[in-house]
Amino acid sequence: MKKRIVSLALAALMLFSLLPLTAGAISDAANGDWSAKTVTLKNTAEAELSVRVGDIDALNDAEAVADGYSPFTATTQRSHGYPWAKDDADPAGTDRIYVGSKQTGDAATDGYGGCYQFFKSGEDQENAFGTGALAITMNYDAAGVSVKNALLQLCIDDFQALSFGSKFSVTLNGKDAPFIAELLNQVDQTGPTSYIVSAIIPASFFSDIASGKLVVTIDETTGIGDGYAIDFAKLLVNYDSKIFTGRFIGTTVPGATVRLLGTSTTVTASVSGGFEFEAVPGLNAIRASKNGYKEGYDFGIVFAEGMGSADERWQPSVDLEEGAGTADIDFTQFGVTNAWENASAWATAELTEADRMGLIPDSLKGQDLTKPITRAEFAAVSVKAYEALSGTKAQPVANNPFTDTTDAEVLKAYNVGVTNGTSATAFSPNVLLNREQAATMLTRVYKKIALDGWTLETDGNFAAQFSAMFTRPDPFADDAKISGWAKDCVYFMAANGIINGIGDNLFAPKATTAAETAMGYAQATREQALLIATRMVKNLA
Repeated sequence: MKKRIVSLALAALMLFSLLPLTAGAISDAANGDWSAKTVTLKNTAEAELSVRVGDIDALNDAEAVADGYSPFTATTQRSHGYPWAKDDADPAGTDRIYVGSKQTGDAATDGYGGCYQFFKSGEDQENAFGTGALAITMNYDAAGVSVKNALLQLCIDDFQALSFGSKFSVTLNGKDAPFIAELLNQVDQTGPTSYIVSAIIPASFFSDIASGKLVVTIDETTGIGDGYAIDFAKLLVNYDSKIFTGRFIGTTVPGATVRLLGTSTTVTASVSGGFEFEAVPGLNAIRASKNGYKEGYDFGIVFAEGMGSADERWQPSVDLEEGAGTADIDFTQFGVTNAWENASAWATAELTEADRMGLIPDSLKGQDLTKPITRAEFAAVSVKAYEALSGTKAQPVANNPFTDTTDAEVLKAYNVGVTNGTSATAFSPNVLLNREQAATMLTRVYKKIALDGWTLETDGNFAAQFSAMFTRPDPFADDAKISGWAKDCVYFMAANGIINGIGDNLFAPKATTAAETAMGYAQATREQALLIATRMVKNLA
């Protein structure tokens, strides 16, 4: 994110755009009606799509909003009572005290945990508690939204990992989300007040977001009885970077790398040790690291620009101790990458569907999809199609036969039987693929699933059985140019509406002249590969 100083006028606008509905009720253009239990908005000043689950009320505090509570600037917080009366209309996971699924005894390390014990013993059934892991489900209409970035905000209450040694895990749609867990585990957010924490969601979750359903699950993994709660969760899809309206300045060891938790944004401390960040207003945390030192963390409240007095503003100071540090979190988990950099207009709709279905492999995320596809890239697409059709995770072959690649997706495709090498020891991962080869590789995916006992080595034994599985369409005008080993696969794909011709009843299986080779004739492109994989999953599932 670029360095930028937001004007006082913008900060003031954030405050005065809140429009009263009735006494104690608030609505604003970015959040809708604060009292609503769920809200979905499109094309706000913050994002193309905004989804909120849970009302904005400081954990069922009836007087909070009337008294000026606003979590969005981080300046007007409110200390509320606990436990609080339950509202059965609150969406699951919100406005309830949790202790996590591992807590089995009578451990209670804090006030919330103590309240939970009364609930557990049956003495308190009037107040708001949740059992097991905290899970918030977001259902929304994502039609027409091509996910380019996403940010998750959680208004958290009484997460105290640093005080009590609790440890939180987070998943999104069942997949680990360590970029959020790290943030929750490096703050001490003593209740009873609630603050927003914000985490950028990596591209590997874009298909989940595009599906229109995101389940955020938070669990405490030690069972020590640290009670915690969430007021609301908010998802921003294709957000405007202007939401980073806070700014803070800190110090650490000169030359140290400082990362804003929940993002991959890093800065290098100056020769005097100074650094600065822009951040979303709320509770924020940083990590400082340098070779020869143990890493260090700090956390604090960041106000919207222009808010809060100078002595209230967080000024982190991280003094690193000499020693062996721990490697930073794998930054591939943070990659804020568009589903693609470039694609043909005619392919965009189906590519969006491919992304939603999770068929775009990581190797093609953020790439120019109009370019020809390599053997290694197509192997990754084939693995995605196999996993989608079979419901089974592919595993790489145990003993890699190839000397020219260690690509895990290639080894998975080889193990499944989608592809073999160009020789006994070479795969030729960077060689470009033509259309008949693409048709053949993807057909093998279907054979592996549909023909019991099929392997690449025994393919010839299944010729008659495979031919009986489809009605062969009329020949393409260039049928004579289709290799004999590819014909059944080409016509199988055509019969099932998976691969179309290029016009004039031509299939264009491969280049057959030097001129055709030079012009890239019949080369399969990345977007074509993704489209046929998508059609295959849809048409043959």
